[in-house]
Formats: sequence, structure tokens, C-alpha cells
Amino acid sequence: MSTSTTTRYSTRELQAAAAALASGQFSTATRPQVTTGAVEDHDQQPTGEVSTPSVNGDSERAQRVEGNAGTPGAGTVSTVPGPLVRVRAANAGAGASTIALALADVADAAGVRTRVLDAAAPAWSGLLGATVTELGAAEGWRRGRRGDGVIIDRVEDPVRIPGEVPSPRPVDGVDLTVLDAGWSMRELRTAGVDSWVATAPAGVEVLVTRPHGLALSQTEAALADLEDQLAADGVVIVVVGASRWSDREFAPAGRLLRTAREQEAVLFAPLLPAKALPGLGPDPLPKQFTSPSQRLLERITTITGPLTANRT
Repeated sequence: MSTSTTTRYSTRELQAAAAALASGQFSTATRPQVTTGAVEDHDQQPTGEVSTPSVNGDSERAQRVEGNAGTPGAGTVSTVPGPLVRVRAANAGAGASTIALALADVADAAGVRTRVLDAAAPAWSGLLGATVTELGAAEGWRRGRRGDGVIIDRVEDPVRIPGEVPSPRPVDGVDLTVLDAGWSMRELRTAGVDSWVATAPAGVEVLVTRPHGLALSQTEAALADLEDQLAADGVVIVVVGASRWSDREFAPAGRLLRTAREQEAVLFAPLLPAKALPGLGPDPLPKQFTSPSQRLLERITTITGPLTANRT
């Protein structure tokens, strides 16, 4: 006698399905598979899988992402096309969303088809107004377009913790995925295996910081979490508000930050006044960001290889 497997849905999913039926909106997209069973130890084998292209352009290989089926949004992450670059703020107000958007803009200008995943709760998103055209909502995300080849996916419903961020929507025709993590380093560290935002394999980790003592101290702590990837040249630090490394401003810099500088992995970007950059809207960012963002893109491609190499 054959057996069948019952798929379980959360209350939020059932409510969303009922609303879609009432409004006549339907989606034929496949729902991301969610694994069952909680992970009890960070050293256990992760429970979900995500396939991502290797940074050397070789054939796809399975990457594992830890997940917990009891948490909305956790579990198996859909395939993320192109290398994944995760952008995080090493300290509050560092400007991570600005750097993520600037990176997407210069990539677009270079002909690199880019998707930005804005994983912040909607109330805290820095990219709510960054699209030119809105393309609708599905699967917990609201999608919009910016420029010629930039897609921005933003979390649609309120979320309280990183583990509630839904799995990314499928998308075709993307060379680079930029993840604006949208949560503090402490929140991501606490989320651990329950959040794909924290655990999805990234080709490059970008830390955004400011040039003062407390920020540099917090950057050092963040780098300690990424020390293995730093040793593998997979981390880039962007300092917002400085044009170069000065002995006076960077005297508090710790060992890991100085190591990153020796590896030429510390870049600089301007801090513009509110008059010059009142917010992240649909218009192109000020030209002051062009050169710093191009240097960031160049640094990323030295790590990932050519971003258009995997086009079919």
C-alpha cells in the first residue's frame, strides 16, 4: 500500500492563500521545500541544501544551509543565481544599504545583471523607495526594478527576527546577488542556524563601518566571526566617512582589521551630508559613490571571477 506525505503549512501561509483565493491571485511557482526537525547543535550537519555556482565558474555543487522547520522562512533556500555577496553593517548606522545599492548600480552600469535581496524588516528597510518600477508581491517578497538590470526584492510582511525572513523568490537572468542583510551583527549571530540570512554560503562578505574608535572595535569583533573567510581573502571592509587610512583615525584598529588592510581588502567611501543624499530613492546615487563602488566591484570580481562567466 502506498504512503503519502502530508505537507504542513503555517497559519500565515494559510491566511495568505485564503486572501489570494478571495482576490483571484494565483501563483504557479513551486513553494520552497522546508526540511523537518530542529538542529540541536551548531556542529551538526545542516538540514537544507542550496545549489550555487562555484566562484571559479565550475559546475554547480550543493551547499548546505542550516534551518529549522518550526521557524517561518527557515529551511531550504531556493537556488541563488550568481555569486552571493552579503553586505552587513559592522555597527549601527554604518550605511550598509547605501553601499549595497551603490554596488548594484555600478554592476548594472557594467552590464552585470544584479538582484538585491533586502532582508530587513519593512519598518527598518533602507531600500523601500529605491525602485523605479514596482513588479508586485509574491511568496513574502515585494519586487521592483531599478535601472536597466537591477531587481530589488524586499520583505513584504513584518518580521521580528532574522529567522522569520522568507526564503528568496526564484529569479532567472541574474549574474550577481547582493544580500543587504538588514540586521545587526548581534541579531544575525543569535539567529544562527535558524536564519538563511546569516548562514547562506556567500562568495564575499562585505562589512561596512565608520572611522572611529567604537565602530572599529565592533568591526574587529565582526571580523573575529569571519576570521576563516578573512584568511581566504573572502572579506572586504568598506569604511564610510574616510578617504584613506590615517594613523590618527585608525589608531584603535585591531589585528584583524590591520590584516585586512595588508591584504588590500579595506576600501573607503564618502559620507555625504543629508542635503546631497537625503535618502535612497529611485534616482541614481550621487557621482561621489561611483569610483568607490567600482573599486568594490573590482575587488569582488578578484574573489569570484568574472560575474558574467556563468551565463548560458
